[in-house]
Amino acid sequence: MSTSTPIILFKTPSPTVSLDPYYQTLTSTSSSSSSSSSRSSTSSTYDPTFIPVLEETYTTIDLVPIIEAGPSKWEGVIITSRRGAEGWVRAVSQIDSDSRKGKGKEKADASGENWDTIPLFTAGTASSQHLMDSQIPQGYIPRIPEDAHEDVPKSAIHLIPLILQTSPRSSSKDGYKPYLFVRGDKSTDNLQDGLREHGRIVEEVMVYRTTPRGDILENLELFKRSRREEKRKGWLAFFSPSGAEVVWPLLDRRLLHHSSQSNEANSATEIDDDVGKAGPDAFWGGWKVCAIGETTKRYLEEKGIKVDAVAEQPNPQGLLEAIRCPDEQNV
Repeated sequence: MSTSTPIILFKTPSPTVSLDPYYQTLTSTSSSSSSSSSRSSTSSTYDPTFIPVLEETYTTIDLVPIIEAGPSKWEGVIITSRRGAEGWVRAVSQIDSDSRKGKGKEKADASGENWDTIPLFTAGTASSQHLMDSQIPQGYIPRIPEDAHEDVPKSAIHLIPLILQTSPRSSSKDGYKPYLFVRGDKSTDNLQDGLREHGRIVEEVMVYRTTPRGDILENLELFKRSRREEKRKGWLAFFSPSGAEVVWPLLDRRLLHHSSQSNEANSATEIDDDVGKAGPDAFWGGWKVCAIGETTKRYLEEKGIKVDAVAEQPNPQGLLEAIRCPDEQNV
């Protein structure tokens, strides 16, 4: 029987699970957060299980001509997810492939300006790291503003101050050019609305759609069966509102006892309807909920679900620090 705290990560792991950054961080006994350094003797260890929730379908038909036209008309590029970054990589790869075949342009911009001359605004490090780890030419990778290196925005909404305080690329009286926002079909409008309220122009291009996987319930049942004799409760880690929206109705009704008491009167009916046919099994009772980022936290709380921890940074270390604090207080 494992002595580690179980945690379900509702996300798709790396192709080799043991090499996934979240797996490595959560299972490493040497990992420690600043908040737990004074309690190293009671450091928590975790037993992660990945349950993929969403599958993506990419489309580059709208982004390819924008990238081919070059960055001269844009103030900056906004990408707030790894999937968005993957859409950019696929578009560039298509352009690069067409160029090698003599079907496309050979330069990032006919005017000679490359995409690495304009800023990239992104939350966390997953998007920028994915671009840097890709094999696309450096001239197609927008640059991270210096201010963002010092204080990495925690979520999309936290990008607004950084974007607003970044000086315009052009010194002319034209002011700020439009921003190119690379997004998915379920991205929220908070960031765009916030920028538009300050007079900025945001043009959006969708590069992927997400749909629920068909094996989520089966994987949840397999996990339950493998731990029927295990009384240790753990964590449910949600990485996006769309993922939470898919998973929550599949969890057992007893987990609803974990819902926020302050919102129970207003949300009980709504959540009850969401759960619908969920069974009476008490397996999930007592499990804690962790949200990756403020947007996911806000979604869960609006559903009346108590959030026990929030990863301030949307990365493995941020998740570890978020869940270790309450766990080690209960040791």
